[in-house]
Amino acid sequence: MSRALCRRAPLNEDDRGSVAVLFCFIVLIAGILVTALVDAGTAIQAANRADTYSAEAARAASIAVGPVPTGSAADIQLAKNAAISYLQQAGAAGAVSVLGPGLVQVSVTVTGSSPLLGIPVSQTRTHTAQLQVGVTHGEGVS
Repeated sequence: MSRALCRRAPLNEDDRGSVAVLFCFIVLIAGILVTALVDAGTAIQAANRADTYSAEAARAASIAVGPVPTGSAADIQLAKNAAISYLQQAGAAGAVSVLGPGLVQVSVTVTGSSPLLGIPVSQTRTHTAQLQVGVTHGEGVS
């Protein structure tokens, strides 16, 4: 009786190896998905770094002009120097524009390459910072 329970149903010739082919397709699709996700993560990371660098450089530039910016050439130079100094320390490159007294715009581009495919990734982010003056509620300097 135990022999009868252990007996397997005969396989058709068409069924041999079908699981191996299915497994190969599943492994291939999983590999493609993992590669795409890891490489997409590189673009997200570059965007986050560009966003952080541009925001902090704009903040540094607006603070550098002091509590009462005059809009003079000296203030403009102080703001640009502060933003460029921050970007150099961070290892990033960008463009700094002074739009008005206490108003600075910084644009940063971060480039890198994806770890698995080596595809170059470039992300640009721009931030504007305005110096706020006031004891309890900040007001923009005009």
